[in-house]
Amino acid sequence: MKEAIRLLIAGVFILCLSIPNLQAQSGTSISGKVLDEANNSPLIGVNILVKGKVIGTITDTQGNFELEVEEAPPLTLVVSSVGYNPKEVEITLADTKDLSILLSEQTILGQEVVVSASRVEESILQSPVSIEKMDIRDIQAAAAPSFYDQIVNLKGIDVSAQSLTFKSINPRGFGANGNTRTVQLIDGIDNQAPGLNFPVGNIVGISELDLESVEILPGSASALYGPNAINGIILMNSKNPFEYQGLSASAKLGVTHIDGEDDDPSLYQSYALRYAKAFNNKIAFKINGEFLRAADFVGVDYRDAQNLVERSPEGINPNERANNRTYDGVNVYGDPRLNVGQLGRGTGAEALLPLDQRGDFTPTGFTEKEFVDNTTESLKLGGAIHYRINDKVEVLAQFNQGFGSTVYTANDRFVLDDFSIWTAKAELRGSNYFVRGYRTQENSGDSYAANTLASLISINTTIPAYVQGFAGARLLGFDIDQSHELARIGSDQVREEALQSGLYQQLYDSLRQVPISEGGAKFLEKTSLTHFEGMYNFGEQIKFADVVVGANYRKYNLNSEGTLFALQDDGEEFDINEWGAYLQLTKKLLDEKLDLTGSVRYDKNEYFEGQFSPRLSGVYTTKGNHNFRASFQRGFRIPTTQDQFIDLDVVSRRLIGSNSVLVDRYNFESNTVYTTQSIAAAQQAYQLNGNLDEAKALLDPVEFKDFDTEKVNTFEVGYKGLINNKLLIDAYYYYSSYSDFVAEVEFAQTAVGGDANGNPPYEGPANPDGIVMQTVPLQRFGFDVNADGTVDAHGFAAALDYSLNKGYTIGGNVAYNKLIDQDDLKVQGFRAAYNTPEWRYNIRFSNRRVTDQLGFNLVWRWQDAFLWESSIGEGVIPAYQTLDAQVSYKLPSLKSVLKIGGSNVLNERYTTSFANPRMGAVYYISITFDQFLN
Repeated sequence: MKEAIRLLIAGVFILCLSIPNLQAQSGTSISGKVLDEANNSPLIGVNILVKGKVIGTITDTQGNFELEVEEAPPLTLVVSSVGYNPKEVEITLADTKDLSILLSEQTILGQEVVVSASRVEESILQSPVSIEKMDIRDIQAAAAPSFYDQIVNLKGIDVSAQSLTFKSINPRGFGANGNTRTVQLIDGIDNQAPGLNFPVGNIVGISELDLESVEILPGSASALYGPNAINGIILMNSKNPFEYQGLSASAKLGVTHIDGEDDDPSLYQSYALRYAKAFNNKIAFKINGEFLRAADFVGVDYRDAQNLVERSPEGINPNERANNRTYDGVNVYGDPRLNVGQLGRGTGAEALLPLDQRGDFTPTGFTEKEFVDNTTESLKLGGAIHYRINDKVEVLAQFNQGFGSTVYTANDRFVLDDFSIWTAKAELRGSNYFVRGYRTQENSGDSYAANTLASLISINTTIPAYVQGFAGARLLGFDIDQSHELARIGSDQVREEALQSGLYQQLYDSLRQVPISEGGAKFLEKTSLTHFEGMYNFGEQIKFADVVVGANYRKYNLNSEGTLFALQDDGEEFDINEWGAYLQLTKKLLDEKLDLTGSVRYDKNEYFEGQFSPRLSGVYTTKGNHNFRASFQRGFRIPTTQDQFIDLDVVSRRLIGSNSVLVDRYNFESNTVYTTQSIAAAQQAYQLNGNLDEAKALLDPVEFKDFDTEKVNTFEVGYKGLINNKLLIDAYYYYSSYSDFVAEVEFAQTAVGGDANGNPPYEGPANPDGIVMQTVPLQRFGFDVNADGTVDAHGFAAALDYSLNKGYTIGGNVAYNKLIDQDDLKVQGFRAAYNTPEWRYNIRFSNRRVTDQLGFNLVWRWQDAFLWESSIGEGVIPAYQTLDAQVSYKLPSLKSVLKIGGSNVLNERYTTSFANPRMGAVYYISITFDQFLN
């Protein structure tokens, strides 16, 4: 690490020395005014940049500007402002005064410029791969409460909502509550929680007032962005303080739970502030903050997860247990499946307590509503200082920190309480290169696992009473079913007494502060990520093609204080080192009608073999602005920090990382492990016919192979065109083939030398006889492996946007995704976890300027039912539809915009994924002040 830091400092020093020291006497002085072409009114806060350099300025409150450039003419000014067509102005005189620049309102579709597809600026119409973009106007016109909520309306994008503030972006299938196949960058900083390897929505992300644009590349992006961008990458860019100056502020008040079904109507509130200032076009700074607080939606699915019918509707009846002595409510916690025989070992009552399925039971648990505080909060703070060394080079330092409380769904519902992430970045950049380094540090705060905590409370109260009551009933001559019934009555009475006496609250308060590693439920996570990278564009030096090169180095320092990750033999947690480098060439042919791009990247992780990621793409442009594209990309995903090194008891099983160190530590090969499906089949066969040898033959031992990275090859064709400057068409088809697909397998082994609670070591030989006859305790494990063969998926999406007269726009998009090899995965014993609807569509109708002050936006969304599979459970997510709407009104005298709107305004309750909350409407009224509002 020290060597990497020294190399970074040396590189920055060499770059600074190589910067030409241009003299002031050869410079250019420019002044003028920028006006609206329609009415000659001055435009405020317009960006004026020198093309190919970092120097620039903005217009003042009268539309005037002045700019000193160190370089002699000729040079080109790029003049741009939100809602107006950009214009390039040639400067030929060293002393140019009283320049008058007219900007016209932007009404033509498809004029956006993007940088994410090729790491260089290009028209979105000519992007070599599929790309979605939200600019400032889209963000301001969003009907949803936040820009992040608006992303779901983009073409081909799916979203899983675990709470109001924690939503996961899932393009092109394999959706997840925490998507490790998608990367999210904010100003080039990987926004993942380093210990989780996925972004935690926008709870600790970027403030909306400081957001300039969002670009999303659905599909593999590993060739330019490295590991894990296997299904897509999300790039968010903040506002440069040189280009966006002045004071901005917003306040948003709303209401949730308006129907009172799951909670009382509650206040939704969000406040934001941003201030930026530049001095002499040399130094600029910005500060910003945003705070949100609301009563979150909660999980209310009380169906028995053990007996879900594939197409059963989602139930909301808390009495789903009925008379079942084993019941695993989807959103009920503290109801683990237990066995009175195993719990009663050593009590002297073993003869009365059956070890087989007759002894199985689950204690009475707690619904999410009564057990989890549904108050969600988010506080985002940030600041940056920029300094222009000269016209070509800018250096900056940036710091952001976010705090939040929310709920996240994984193998449990994790309550993230006072969770935080901070990032610090230093960057040197010019018009054709950058060098940056940053550090990301997370802190789990007071976070805890809800089901683990509830189960521990039950273990300390009702479970002993249940076993004692069962044994007593059997001693009195009651049969098995009657004994379970009496045991539950007695344990529920203990439960009620503990609630009334305050014992439950005492256990709740104490156990949530005890780390999981010490028998509690607290989730400790302080993993950090350190990253260095650089890029150089040789466009000025190499003429035959545009050549871009880049490289990066990254290090994870795992730190969960033994609660999440395994320890090395010396008691320390593992570190992970990665590095990568890439090369891209772009060449225009056929009178610049054909644009060919080739990229290749090599990445190396210390625990896996090196990996090449090539991309080849072509865009052919014909007359009439028709653009046809085709591409091949190879991407890959390095198994996450948890995939490799997790060591966590989640009540139902123990999650173990797939690193060979842990395979040896838990004696998986010497104490043979068998798949849980085969164990269940063998036990059932033995109970039916009593033939031990035939039953043992059904046991399926797990063989351990080298754990490898997941790869994907994606072929894509697409079209994007603008017809008569009125109709914008964007469509694509893709086919993806995954190899070494990473999936979780469940297996169990005899708990010899340990116990049924998962305490190692599990030594000695396996006991298949005892497993089949259910006379020995078992420990279940969750473990990631690579599936055999390939897993193929394909899909398409299409969007149409039509510009009507007087500023009205109507548009829509449709997407289709299908997993082709789902049955092949099931045959191997894996969950496919494709987790995306086959069909979904959006329809939009809007007008930003019905009048000079009035605008509106309506978005209708529908998606089909689909099967969700994950470690917490599986079930069908019903189809649903939502309507988002907003009306905005400009207050020019106050330089403000008033907006009234809401998401899901028809309040059709829905869930996006298994065990997640039942989402409802959010209605709001907001006012946004912008000092430079035109």
